[in-house]
Amino acid sequence: MSSVAPGPLAQPSADREEAVRISRLGDGLRVVTETLPRSRSVAIGVWVGVGNRDEPTEIAGVSHFLEHLLFKGSPNFSARDIAESIDAVGGDLNAFTTKEYTAFHARVPEWELARGLDILLDVVTAPAFSDEELDAERQVILEELAWSIDTPDDVVHGALLENLFPDHPLGWEVLGSAETVRSITADQIRSFHDQWYRRPNMVVCVCGPVDHDQVVARVDHALRDRGAGQPPTRLAPKPSSAALIETHRLIEQAHYAKGWRAPGLHSDDRYALAVATQLLGGGWSSRLFQEVRERRGLSYSVYASIGSFVDSGTLSVYAATTPERRRELEMVIDEQLEDLALNGPGERELEIARGGFEGSIVLGLEDTGSRMSRLATNVLFRDRVVGVDEYLDAVRQVDAADVQRVLNDVMASDATISVVGPS
Repeated sequence: MSSVAPGPLAQPSADREEAVRISRLGDGLRVVTETLPRSRSVAIGVWVGVGNRDEPTEIAGVSHFLEHLLFKGSPNFSARDIAESIDAVGGDLNAFTTKEYTAFHARVPEWELARGLDILLDVVTAPAFSDEELDAERQVILEELAWSIDTPDDVVHGALLENLFPDHPLGWEVLGSAETVRSITADQIRSFHDQWYRRPNMVVCVCGPVDHDQVVARVDHALRDRGAGQPPTRLAPKPSSAALIETHRLIEQAHYAKGWRAPGLHSDDRYALAVATQLLGGGWSSRLFQEVRERRGLSYSVYASIGSFVDSGTLSVYAATTPERRRELEMVIDEQLEDLALNGPGERELEIARGGFEGSIVLGLEDTGSRMSRLATNVLFRDRVVGVDEYLDAVRQVDAADVQRVLNDVMASDATISVVGPS
């Protein structure tokens, strides 16, 4: 009886760049779509290129405040209208604020594209800004700040970032402070919105079974009154010096974070840095997870991460342990960092890290929402879409020497350390 060797269960699909289209309209507005004919949902996003690094000191947190307020209604839709329209079709509507942009997004069934797009564009460009909603949301944000202050891993990372970027808005808390949130006025919020929520600062992205030209026409019409603006001018952060920040709290664990300034979004080293982070603490097989958690039982949560901005970035590691084992934790983390920088990764170790990173990128594109987010961010910061295959090819080219070089470059300066826990 003869047998035939089975073929591969799945064939790698080419990155379908022809499904992605970008239109650059008057006043700098950009509209990007990805046509996904077999999808039954559409994801809609409005990315606005202004974040908390663009805020005056006295109104720090205004971007996040504005994000909250925009879903509280417009001249055409009340807050309840918005909620009922989305709930009635099983959709979702949300927003988030970062250091350098604010994002508003929705996901609805394909047949609700027109209504979803109209609602999102309306609330972003023509918010009602009622005094009652402003005061109510002010209290919500103060509660959010209190929650953050009560969360030790938020505090430890906040202090780390503040000292990596001293006297610079990249080091500020995105939420602002209790003082600024209490003092921000309705007129200041309206003025901030009117200045920055303009066509030159906007990217609108839609993914799903869509017609690009129809989306462009609808977006262009909806934003017809939001022209005449300029992107924010940003000052690069000055060099920082090492610091040790200890925040004393009567809690059970010592939360430890160690970080350095690192290359930013446009650096050629961003791929090597991403692979190095995966090797250090990006998965179950990473060095920190295996040594800190699996072998020594020092911490439940341990990881490495990177932060990327247009002109700078960060590399950091985090773990939490009992206070009496903190010194051992620090020693083990330092050993792993130094060994990887000095000796580089092994061949199998590098293969696993690259493969894991590649897989996470691909698996993250399995729904219209994640695809929309990737496209919008690419167009906002690069004015083009970096193809998935182009990105993966760059990751595959990272070798052991690249990992060593980027880690040695980053760790050439002394680290900043933040600790939250008992004295």
